[in-house]
Amino acid sequence: MSPTHAPVPFWNRLPEIARYPFRGAALISLIVFSLGSLLGLLPGIGWILRIVIWLATYRYAFEILLRTAHGQMEAPEITAHTDAGVAWRFLGLWVIYFALFLAAGLIAGLVGAILAMLVLTLLLPGAIISLAIDGTLGHAINPATSFAIMSRIGAPYFAAFGLLFVIQTSAATAEYWLSQHAPVLSLPLSTAAAVWGIFAAFHLMGYLVFQYREALGFEPGDGFGKPALRNRDTDLMDEAQALVADGQTEAALARLTGEMRERALPLDAHELYRKLLRAKGDGAALLAHAPPYLDRLLLEKQDRRALGLARESLDASRDFTPHQPEDGHRLALRARDSGQAQLAIDLWLAMIKRWPRDPVRGDWALGAADLLVQRDRLTLARQVLEYAARGLDPEPAARIQEALARLPAA
Repeated sequence: MSPTHAPVPFWNRLPEIARYPFRGAALISLIVFSLGSLLGLLPGIGWILRIVIWLATYRYAFEILLRTAHGQMEAPEITAHTDAGVAWRFLGLWVIYFALFLAAGLIAGLVGAILAMLVLTLLLPGAIISLAIDGTLGHAINPATSFAIMSRIGAPYFAAFGLLFVIQTSAATAEYWLSQHAPVLSLPLSTAAAVWGIFAAFHLMGYLVFQYREALGFEPGDGFGKPALRNRDTDLMDEAQALVADGQTEAALARLTGEMRERALPLDAHELYRKLLRAKGDGAALLAHAPPYLDRLLLEKQDRRALGLARESLDASRDFTPHQPEDGHRLALRARDSGQAQLAIDLWLAMIKRWPRDPVRGDWALGAADLLVQRDRLTLARQVLEYAARGLDPEPAARIQEALARLPAA
């Protein structure tokens, strides 16, 4: 997901948030930390190892939050770290909040402890978000910072707070159930339930930062606040952005165009190029740039962005297709499977028009016709199938004839 595109609201991503701990490196980390909890049973040093495991768990969870806040929805590798100083400040934040909770309990008893837990739990997401944004512990522990974040995000902050409570309650319930019904495996399994809750909660908080980055004044990027290594790409972006800042848009476009002719550019260079073309109102250049940019997006496995680009380009020209028919078919299948049926139809029809003799056109026609039938566009479905069947090899031609025979009467 690109920081330059409006993200899907977190309340529309609840299944993805719940499944996040079970994907890729997050799942590996969950398994490692869960099995590692067995080390806590060792005599003598078990309690030390247990602390180390939980510190590593929260350290990785904070890495999840940081990566998500910067628009990276894939879980970080277990060995990936951004800034050790920020990580230690994050652990320090937990210690401070836990100390405040204990102090409230000692001073005001059970009632004070409950009230402190409610207040601190409400403030903690804001404090963690603040630490993820600027890395300053003093700023993060200031209650005014959390209240400022609440006011900027608004009601969704409290909705997210409620969801965090649900996640943690679900994890705690699972821990209790496992301890009662699976005592032999209760330690690793209950740890797995707790780690799931932590990873999902921190992914949610990171996504909250990403979704409301403009309100929070946060600029996502690949560097996570660290100085980036200089290379030809970073030099190009700095030069182009400096030209834009000086009002030399045409010069920036010429600089990017010249580089594109020589080599493959990173995605942020393509995004800047298209942003400048939109500001200029150059629709023809945007359309001409779309196929090579689409190639790059597909190469980087950015299918969602590729679908958005395909929709934008087809709206500008019904004849738009990717460079390669294989890419177009893959993209159309992805559009169909993600509920964007009209995009799939438009892609397949444009491909049939551009490559009317392609041996795979039967698959395109069958895919488009199936979606057209679902929309009661029977006449067009029949026309597409009959057009694609001309000159086809016997086997795909037979499949099309079967599809034509199954078509309802118009």
